[in-house]
Amino acid sequence: MLFKASAPGSLMLLGEYAVLHGQHALVCAIDKRIYVTLTPRADQQIILDSALGHYETTVANLQSVSPFQFVLAALNAVKKSLPQGCHLTIESEFSATVGLASSAAVTAATLAVLSQWLQLSLSKAELIKLARAVICEVQGTASGADAAACVMGGIVLYRMEPFIAEKFCHLHPITVVYSGHKTPTPIAIKQVTEKFANSPAQFVNLMKAINECTLQGVAALRQPDWQKFGDVMNTQQEFMEALGVNTIIMNNIIKQLRQQPALLGAKISGSGLGDCVVALGECSLNQAMLVAPEARQIKVNMTSEGVRCEKI
Repeated sequence: MLFKASAPGSLMLLGEYAVLHGQHALVCAIDKRIYVTLTPRADQQIILDSALGHYETTVANLQSVSPFQFVLAALNAVKKSLPQGCHLTIESEFSATVGLASSAAVTAATLAVLSQWLQLSLSKAELIKLARAVICEVQGTASGADAAACVMGGIVLYRMEPFIAEKFCHLHPITVVYSGHKTPTPIAIKQVTEKFANSPAQFVNLMKAINECTLQGVAALRQPDWQKFGDVMNTQQEFMEALGVNTIIMNNIIKQLRQQPALLGAKISGSGLGDCVVALGECSLNQAMLVAPEARQIKVNMTSEGVRCEKI
């Protein structure tokens, strides 16, 4: 018998860094997915296959090993419920190198397929919290915002504690540009932490300002007022700059995007120091407009569909 689940990638729209400190974030699911197919085995072997490689271990020896650390951590999270081993095949519609929350997507999809197999009956809130715990175990820190979008789909208002995961019915076209470089999230977070080690009050004020941007974005979504939402994105980008997570390439991409009449706002999406820029609105860009030769546009849309169990 086969089991299959999938989850979408995601992009942070508002709330970066503040969401790690008990504040709010707005994050959206995108229409590129990661699929995990599970085949139960009669023995205790765990076999993983994906475009990233092949790995074998046993239920008793589950350890976090790259590049399968999130899948293995997800398996370890339900280890007590595993009756036997299994073969997991992972297929992705997007690269793990371009900053579309592949780690959250593969974690959510793996937990979903395991839940289906083991009949765990996890609610969406429980799945989000478990995915966050798995990601946190691997990375050392995690807000769970990406996992919330991967699980729920659409645009999601998220907060860790007290827990909020509210899905909005409104979607809007987006334009996404990968800067050509990705800094791992834990490294970016560490750099920001060190930057403000001697000025905690300034950091707290920045977190409050970013949270206020998110709340203004929520107010705009409820109308919806997309021009206002784009303006808020532009405002938060100023705070991303103050955090020190902008780069020359990303700054130039943002400037170019803001010159396009169809785009209402543009900012870094995620922890910064590389990864993606997200703009509100739809626009096709030629390579000359992307400023850096290594930069490229990634064609994605928001999607209302979150994690799902596939029919086989």
